[in-house]
Amino acid sequence: MVTLRQVGVVRVRGGGGRSMLGGMQTNTDRDPAAPLVEVAEFRTDSRYRLVHFAGAGWEPLAPEEFEPRVHELFPELDPHDSAKVHWADRPWEWPAWHPGEA
Repeated sequence: MVTLRQVGVVRVRGGGGRSMLGGMQTNTDRDPAAPLVEVAEFRTDSRYRLVHFAGAGWEPLAPEEFEPRVHELFPELDPHDSAKVHWADRPWEWPAWHPGEA
């Protein structure tokens, strides 16, 4: 299980909402066969799922944020392409959340 604290996520405002892992962005060591998007394990203690974008780092995303963010970073990527979008488990599922909950 990966947590925000473990991966050192920093949310940058004014930079298109980009996150950086450890303050650094790089694609030089990326395996071209590796997924561009990785979705971490399903958790019930948050309404978000952690999503890693190649070159941008980890971001906690709600279901309504996922596809727009994928298209923002990778305009030509089909979010349903299992070769480029890897789900650790429970694809396309987000924890239940009701407005007004913390």
